[in-house]
Amino acid sequence: MSTSPGTPFAASSPGGTCAGSDRRVGRSRLGNLKTQRLTALDATFLNFESAQQPLHVGSLYIYEDQPETAGRPGVRGLFKTVEDRLHLVPRYRQRIQEVPLALGHPVWVDDPDFDLSYHLRRLALPSPGGMNELLEVVARLHSRPLDRSRPLWEMYILEGLSEGRVAIYSKIHHAMVDGIAAVDLALILHDFDPQGATVEPGEPFRPRRLRSTQELVGDVAREAAGAALGAAGRLLQSPTQAPRELASRAMKATHLRELFNMLRPVPSGPLNIKVGSGRRIELASVSLARVKTIKNALGATVNDVVLTAVGDAIQAFLVHRGEDVPDDLTYRIMVPVSVRNDSDKAPGNKVSAMFIDMPVGRMPARRRMQIVMHDMGGLKDNRQAGAAGQLVGLTSMAPASLHALAGHAALSSQRFVNMVFSNVPGIQEPVYAGGARLLEAYPLLPVVANLSVVICVASYNGGMYFGVVGDYAGFPDLNVITKGIEDGIESLERAAGLRPPKRVARAAARPVQPRHTVVHKARKPGAPAASSLASVRDAARAAAATAAAAPRRPVGSGPLG
Repeated sequence: MSTSPGTPFAASSPGGTCAGSDRRVGRSRLGNLKTQRLTALDATFLNFESAQQPLHVGSLYIYEDQPETAGRPGVRGLFKTVEDRLHLVPRYRQRIQEVPLALGHPVWVDDPDFDLSYHLRRLALPSPGGMNELLEVVARLHSRPLDRSRPLWEMYILEGLSEGRVAIYSKIHHAMVDGIAAVDLALILHDFDPQGATVEPGEPFRPRRLRSTQELVGDVAREAAGAALGAAGRLLQSPTQAPRELASRAMKATHLRELFNMLRPVPSGPLNIKVGSGRRIELASVSLARVKTIKNALGATVNDVVLTAVGDAIQAFLVHRGEDVPDDLTYRIMVPVSVRNDSDKAPGNKVSAMFIDMPVGRMPARRRMQIVMHDMGGLKDNRQAGAAGQLVGLTSMAPASLHALAGHAALSSQRFVNMVFSNVPGIQEPVYAGGARLLEAYPLLPVVANLSVVICVASYNGGMYFGVVGDYAGFPDLNVITKGIEDGIESLERAAGLRPPKRVARAAARPVQPRHTVVHKARKPGAPAASSLASVRDAARAAAATAAAAPRRPVGSGPLG
């Protein structure tokens, strides 16, 4: 149920520039308060959330402990940076306000009790401050839902990390932003130059008053009336063509065959258990140069390479769990894609998805890659993402009350998707927080319903960083998946001739036969029959008696004596 996370480094995003540049997020992007209603998709993320299954997206950033420029505060001074630049992202000071009786989707309103210190927190890792301690703390933070009575984000500075490093974990609700719009929201925290940039101060924050019940209901009524009048006007202009054109567009855009394929049940397995309240997190990283070398050698894309490695990881996990893994086994993977165009910079989710039946059976890496390349190419040609997007668009026409009701329906038995995987391209140069260089950036998605493991990868400054999130109780062996991703990359390198073939272990020595066991072999024609066990025992006893009767040689009487 998740899309791309709010990583700060999506190179493809419009306006994706660091603080101090000419492009900034301002209040003008948010428009009038009355128009700031959550979209149907944004509201869905709120409705599907529960206390045990929060729907925020997270990021884990690891920095150098000391700034590269003298006099800069480093990561520990980041709270002051946020305070100075928060006016550039007004949504961070807004919360949701529900419409009575769910007559309409909630609206964004200024938080009259906004307290920055509530959202910015500082924690110390337990000793010795290694990656295990870091991931345990982050997993606990990732498990906790955000407070809906406040703006839907939090940020933690995590001190005490070993090897001269410091970390930041941040989370933002999925209803607030998707991976592309999130670029401006996060890049204000970073600079391309360790010296930093000067940001013009904003006006003092003066929150608008909350909407009254009458105003909230009145806004919904006016919006509904306006939509009805617009539809009636189009119908009057072309009374015979409008219904036919609407149906034709719907049939064509949704690609019914593709939709039916998306709704075909998938095999059940250990990756689809009911999600509880706890989380586990594992990380993996590979060089982007390695991935690009593989893609060039095999004529693929970066996404093809990464997807194939994920397929290898799933197969390794199933084997580890002792599952039956036939050669033709497939798992359906949902791959979110952004449908935001270059002119659309407003915050909010504008995403669709493609669905790939990933081959996870036992097969060579090159064969898996060929299947992935073929299927991904076919999905793009068939415009499956457009079909899924149209399906979202059609459901958005349903009343808000039905969306709220659907959010409370049981989703734990869904059988259409096995896993969510997202790949977020990013900036390939270093960025700095308070003058301290960012070393690694890991995206962390939510798990929900029975999608109990989710994988996301973000690229940054020549590296690809995988964040794997799983249900705590169900996946004590989650590290098998991250190890499988790393092994999958190595397998593709061998398939591309970039790495020597893996040495095949020599066959084990023939097991020693137990004592007093006679091995019967087929007799050649004319050969004497093998001795029986009794005759062998008698011969051994006779030889022992002869040896005992023979005179013993004195010690030291040999040629070296």
